[in-house]
Amino acid sequence: MKNLKKKRIHHSFLILALAFSAQQAMSAEPDFVKEGDAAYKPGNPIYDRWDQFYKIEQSQPENAEKILIELGQLTPQDIKVWKSLTYLQIRLNKQNEAIQSVRKAEQLAPQDDQLKLQEAYLLNQQKRNQEALEIFKNLSSSSDAEIAAKSQQAVQNLSGAVVKPIFKDIYFAPSYESRYDDFIFPLKMRYGRNLDNGRAQVYGFLNLNRDTKSKGGVRPEIIDENAVTVGVGANYQPWETLPIRAYLEVGGSYDLIDRNRDKFRESVVGGLAGYQEWYANPPMEQSNVWNDYFTDLYGNVASYSREDYNVIADLRLRSGFNVYRGETGTVQAYGKLHALADSKNENYNNLFEYGAGIAWQPFNYAPVKLRVERLYGHYFNGGLDDGKDSYNNTRTELVFYKDF
Repeated sequence: MKNLKKKRIHHSFLILALAFSAQQAMSAEPDFVKEGDAAYKPGNPIYDRWDQFYKIEQSQPENAEKILIELGQLTPQDIKVWKSLTYLQIRLNKQNEAIQSVRKAEQLAPQDDQLKLQEAYLLNQQKRNQEALEIFKNLSSSSDAEIAAKSQQAVQNLSGAVVKPIFKDIYFAPSYESRYDDFIFPLKMRYGRNLDNGRAQVYGFLNLNRDTKSKGGVRPEIIDENAVTVGVGANYQPWETLPIRAYLEVGGSYDLIDRNRDKFRESVVGGLAGYQEWYANPPMEQSNVWNDYFTDLYGNVASYSREDYNVIADLRLRSGFNVYRGETGTVQAYGKLHALADSKNENYNNLFEYGAGIAWQPFNYAPVKLRVERLYGHYFNGGLDDGKDSYNNTRTELVFYKDF
């Protein structure tokens, strides 16, 4: 339950794809500007300017731009003027001017998510990634499933390119374990500063672990760590191309149940942790179950002072398919492998489990995911007190992770 959630390493070639997508998004046929022109007749200055615009748009784009600017002064409430001007200024490689034009169109149609998406692409092309990222984040919950998917992908791509000086994050993953009939509540919060463009971090943290079945007393029965830990930490990414961080956290830990020892103990945790994802992410209109796959890998190796400096290694692999992506979120089906080992050969810390799961991320990529997993496990170093060296378990977990 000591997962250290991290964002994926940014892949720069995907950012180039955003620029291409922007051109695709903006390359709609210019005929839409003709809508409503019937209100004007030949001889009317507005009609004549539109007529001249259509005639020279392809051959004389600079002069066509001047005509649209004049129309913007004559009919500032006509959204087709600003849409046409945005499209034309992109052709002329005038991204700054195109941003101003699309913003004027947005003022006339504030509910049009397509216009907002176009603005975000333009900002990204201008390397104004912080502004673009904010728009993409807002569009991640768009009612248009395709816009939501594109925006979520852009958020993933740009998050590695925009490093905020101060970071805050929260991870909360309550679960129910059927093998113990136990509810477990892990919580971790951090507040810190990014250094060296995010390659290093320093932070304060609070960890809380509690479950409903563990018991203290003369003969404690411990299923999960029941303690609150407060301290400071630092991590560093030694290799820029590998999503692995070395970390050290120092603080104090207070037991929430009686374990026949001092309730307050020093807490020193140091080790290596990493997280990476791979995904196909085909366009919505071209996706099917078999080409919309994903894989994620998590690993952590650390020494824990409160466990008498026991070194514990934790490795988890999930791989599967997005079986549904739409307005009600994303549904995934996957297989899972999980292994745990330690340096003291404690039987409960040396196991292997496998199984299958299904996950639902509702509300168009809100940072909440519900998982149900059926797992089968085997202990390497003999069974537990009941003598069994294997088990099965149904885990129901609600995962929430948010960075600010």
